[in-house]
Amino acid sequence: LSLSVYDVEPYMPPPPKTRGVACMEGRARHDFWKLEAGNNNNNNAEGAASPTAASSAGGEGAEGDAKRKKTTPTAEELSLQRWTKVTEDMHGLLTQGSVLALCHFLCQAGSGYSSSAEGDTFQMTTDILVSLAASESHFDMVRAELMRVLVALVTDIEASLAQCEAMTAEPSTLETRFLRVVRALAEVFKGSETDHRIEEFLGEAKVDKLWEALDSTLDRLADTEVLATPAQRLLSSGAAPSAVRVESSSGLSEETRAHLASNVPATPPKPLLNRLLPLIEAFFVLHDGNKEAAQDKKDKEERGKANEEQGITAAAHVFADLLEVSLVEKAPLGQFCKRHRTPLNALVKQTPSLLSKSFTPLLKHMPMCLDFDNKRANFRSQLRSRRLESRYETIRLRVRRSEIFIDSYHQLKDRTGEEMRAKIQVQFHGEEGVDAGGVGKEWYTALAREIFNPNYALFIQAGGKACTYHPNPMSYVNPDHLRFFKFIGRVVGKAIHDSQNLEAWFTRGFYKHMLGKKVIPADLEAFDPEYFSNLKWMLDHDITNVVELTFCAESDELGQQKIVDLKPHGRDLPVTNDNKHEYIQLMAEHKMTKAVQQQIDSFLEGLHEIVPPELLSVFDDKELELLISGLPDIDIEDLQANTEYHNYTPQSEQVQWFWKVLSEFNQEQRAWFLQFATGTTRVPVEGFKGLVGMRGPQKFSIHRAYGADRLPSAHTCFNQLDLPDYPSEDVLRQKLLQAVREGHEGFGFA
Repeated sequence: LSLSVYDVEPYMPPPPKTRGVACMEGRARHDFWKLEAGNNNNNNAEGAASPTAASSAGGEGAEGDAKRKKTTPTAEELSLQRWTKVTEDMHGLLTQGSVLALCHFLCQAGSGYSSSAEGDTFQMTTDILVSLAASESHFDMVRAELMRVLVALVTDIEASLAQCEAMTAEPSTLETRFLRVVRALAEVFKGSETDHRIEEFLGEAKVDKLWEALDSTLDRLADTEVLATPAQRLLSSGAAPSAVRVESSSGLSEETRAHLASNVPATPPKPLLNRLLPLIEAFFVLHDGNKEAAQDKKDKEERGKANEEQGITAAAHVFADLLEVSLVEKAPLGQFCKRHRTPLNALVKQTPSLLSKSFTPLLKHMPMCLDFDNKRANFRSQLRSRRLESRYETIRLRVRRSEIFIDSYHQLKDRTGEEMRAKIQVQFHGEEGVDAGGVGKEWYTALAREIFNPNYALFIQAGGKACTYHPNPMSYVNPDHLRFFKFIGRVVGKAIHDSQNLEAWFTRGFYKHMLGKKVIPADLEAFDPEYFSNLKWMLDHDITNVVELTFCAESDELGQQKIVDLKPHGRDLPVTNDNKHEYIQLMAEHKMTKAVQQQIDSFLEGLHEIVPPELLSVFDDKELELLISGLPDIDIEDLQANTEYHNYTPQSEQVQWFWKVLSEFNQEQRAWFLQFATGTTRVPVEGFKGLVGMRGPQKFSIHRAYGADRLPSAHTCFNQLDLPDYPSEDVLRQKLLQAVREGHEGFGFA
């Protein structure tokens, strides 16, 4: 038996492991480790495939080609045949000493620097041991040796952690070796069809004690500092973005402003936390949450059927905005993630690729424990990788500003979802602006406003203080309403895909529909506060002989009375004190979902053509609102902190006057200025440091211009303001107000 290096085509993983057949884990590298049990084995495997190829060559024409395609093994099949042959011979060739040597190499060797070549070597060793463990004769041997090493590692690591200091922890290979052993064991037991259970094995090794030591050590790192964006700070305050937007219109409170303005300096995770990373990865290997998630899904389906039959919901939960605690959250995975949220997020912030590798269980089953900044970074990474898979030509739009919705719809409606991911360049009819990024940003802003144009009858304004919108149940008066809803879904998806923020705010229930989450009666408060109060009163009081309702919804549509049963024969079923909880549930579901089900489905069809639902599902409704609309408040101090100057300095008189005047603007005037200077009224979730220009990230900049009689001008493609050197603060105020009032829409040459 020998280990050799070959320069071969990237390896494609074979089908899942079966008893007695060893399968390698897939690795796509130019140089990868391949097991060879003598040269004859490979020759035999290749020779076995030759007669097949030769016999298939006899056909002629189309029939011969079809026959060849059907009988000629693919490169992947030949690779699997060779590996299967090697595996079969390997069980008879390896001695006990060879198996023990492999176990020793996996558990003891390594520099601790995790180089690519070294990682390939250890992975190959793991593959061999997993293959050997598929045989009963070798399973006990592999198990016993790994058990011996595992017990020693658990003891050594536990003792080492007790003596470590957070800031002075020395690098160690113990944790890395433990991770390799755990990964090998997980694969060994995964491929076994015996009654052996890895839980029993780990119990014998007393791994639970190590997890306890890991918990206590991570508790010492709970004060790990992570740099948070304004969006993350807003979410951590517990306030909904729409509520902060309402507050900002009349001026933010000192408490809210102080919280949003707070900033934590960026510091790398403490040395001890980096040392613990392999242990955390090992924990996720052994506690991936898949079993609990599958049971959760099964239980939910059974509960759903039972609830449909009974039609009764506990009163205490009717208006609760809390989801039932799942089995995953109760399991070790959920408890671990909730307990150590801060250090886990610090590690993800430092190495985002962890979420696509060893930290996948955290993203898949416990996304609520991830910070919005980390979820958003992973979301952007996934979109970029999908964008690279397909490239399409730039879409060029020529639209009339007064008919931007209809013109955009007709020019984009026949495009596929893949084509819509391409870059869009916009030309406004009758305007001179050339789109290098700025015109496109204004297109998103202007189009978003037209979405809610009452003449299209697509959305209605919700009754809360925040100006939010919900699909109009009577949108059918517009014969094209469903096609328009699909188009709007694509526009929202395209904006998310392009990191553009829209001046569009929806009801809490509509955001939940976008995420595929269930809408609850509590979401009705933001949609119709008065009706919500009436239902809440019903819930809190005895309604016997007080209200006369039946299980139906009545509405006046274009002068006609419309009655919809909430359940079969609902109009004949009275609402009583015993069944009022069911009535509230059904009525809330009707108002926010069933009454506009077609509109929701059409919108989601368009949205998911651009952004897959599985990528959106990691966010909650507040996070999705930020993702679509950006920050609700325009913070001038943040803008000033992220500004560059050309031929001016921060101490220049004109610059000092400019910031003073801008800080005196109300929110509407600030939005005008932002539109004038950057092409959009929205602030990125990262704050103003996240502004994007034609060259990618591009900060706001102020350039000196000359001529006190001129108005300020802007280049939205570069987030650039040309500010003349005005002689006084009053002149600057007058000129700036005139410029932003008259020039925040439209493009031309100054």
